[in-house]
Amino acid sequence: MSISLSIRVLWVSRDRTQSAEAANHLERLREFNVARADGDTVERELTQGEHDILVLDVGTLEEQDSQLLKLVRLFAPNLPLIILCDALDADSMRQILQLKAQDMLQKPVAQDKLVASVKALVRSGKTRGNRVHAVVSAVGGAGASTIAVSMADIAASRLLRKTGSVALFDLDFSTGNCGYILNLNNSFDLGSVAPSPQRVDAEFIRAIQLRYNKSFYLYSFKRPDLNTDINGYELTLRMLDAVTLEHEHTFLDIPYYETDWKDDVLSAVNTCTLVTEQNLPALKHTLDVVQRIKSLRGKDFPVRIILNKHMGGWFSDRIATRKLKELFEGAAFFYLPFLPNVIGEAIDRGILPSDVAARNKFNKELAKYMKSIELTDAGPG
Repeated sequence: MSISLSIRVLWVSRDRTQSAEAANHLERLREFNVARADGDTVERELTQGEHDILVLDVGTLEEQDSQLLKLVRLFAPNLPLIILCDALDADSMRQILQLKAQDMLQKPVAQDKLVASVKALVRSGKTRGNRVHAVVSAVGGAGASTIAVSMADIAASRLLRKTGSVALFDLDFSTGNCGYILNLNNSFDLGSVAPSPQRVDAEFIRAIQLRYNKSFYLYSFKRPDLNTDINGYELTLRMLDAVTLEHEHTFLDIPYYETDWKDDVLSAVNTCTLVTEQNLPALKHTLDVVQRIKSLRGKDFPVRIILNKHMGGWFSDRIATRKLKELFEGAAFFYLPFLPNVIGEAIDRGILPSDVAARNKFNKELAKYMKSIELTDAGPG
């Protein structure tokens, strides 16, 4: 899967002045790059340009509109297509269905509905390729980085060993903690490329990647100023784009604090794991993050919650499982055990928990959790 810097929209109409307001609205939004074409220029645009989605602006689907629709599908049979139109009769509706338009919006088009449709269709198309798995810290200190590192290792060494390369991208530029956990500190200065994000490509990514014990690839940088750099947003998304194209599976360690790119990333990942602790403040923050993701992805997108550092036992839980089910309102949640000796020794030595104790309960439960989520297109393992 590719996380693109912007969505490339080709807006097609018989007359370029049609629905100018709707097209102009997309152009004003940072995440869209809109090109326009009419009957005379659409063939050139489709054969020479690169686009993520087509928006075809017609009226009542008159003969000229029908020819334009057929032309679009001739030169772009697989691109997602949205049709903006007036109320149509049954014959016109049948024609649209035959030419495989993914969505049809009746004029006048509500701008929020158009934006949501474009994002949903583009996201659906991109998730058919390489897979991206977000590990999101709901609060600081919950242990998300340790979990992200261990998930990447379990995937690379066991669950996804035969499906291609695995990478871990540490998006917490404030600390670069994944590199410290594994004692793999990347000396490359991201500040040197920040002024020119367009320099990021596959060759650049291969030059800066590190690898842990012939297992997974690591991208982790301590560069706190990148969070406020004027080019930080573009550089981060360009690096994500290149990394996720380079590897069949990419795990992302996403920090709890706010960033410009957070919604873009959460809108594009294939799986999402929230890491939190079992106390009320942490759980309240977790619910906020769940609602945020659902608003971006829709209520049917599965968000899983890991309650880390779980003590276990009948009487040790301050918040009962029954109460957690009520709080999370159907969101699946899982426990990972509190193993301070194993985790502490692993972090102090710059190795993985599995290197300290191969059969430790933390890794066993984490592997069980990973088998329950959509790591591959085939679904849960």
